[in-house]
Amino acid sequence: LHLCDAPLGGTPAQAKLGQLSTMIGADSAVFERIRPVCEAWAQKIVHLGPVGDGHKMKLLNNFLSLGYGAIYAEALTLAQKVGISPQTFDSVITGGRMECGFYQTFMKYVLERDRDAHKFTLSNALKDVRYLESLANAAGVPNPVGGAVKNVYAAAVASGKGEDYVPMLSDFVAAQSKVSLG
Repeated sequence: LHLCDAPLGGTPAQAKLGQLSTMIGADSAVFERIRPVCEAWAQKIVHLGPVGDGHKMKLLNNFLSLGYGAIYAEALTLAQKVGISPQTFDSVITGGRMECGFYQTFMKYVLERDRDAHKFTLSNALKDVRYLESLANAAGVPNPVGGAVKNVYAAAVASGKGEDYVPMLSDFVAAQSKVSLG
């Protein structure tokens, strides 16, 4: 019996096109054996090391994206509060260094109210940042930014928004400041 972990990265739209990424934890021989299968559905395949490393990297990857989500929500709220609309905010970020795929799907909801732009629930986001917190604790690494990110998602979930998708965090954060983004 040989084991590996191969969590995925990408969106449902990328999955349909076979453009996912995968982060694989396995010994080298197992990795070489499973690589052709992974190539059928993944555009980017990264072998990280032994079993478990794939999921560790997935948690780190999700920490980055979920951190972006919390920051975008707060930045958009502050922008709106000081007179900068989401459209104007987007006109500055789009095409610049701060634009990325996560930003694009997040803003597709903010600007177009496309609920399906980024289908990952706030409850799942909270689960992942809690797992990241456990990983950091086990490694003895302080995780103050992770704690702040976790608290934003925890507040949204506690308020009944757990089945909302991550970009909808922007509405929750905006409402806390009596601002509307849409």
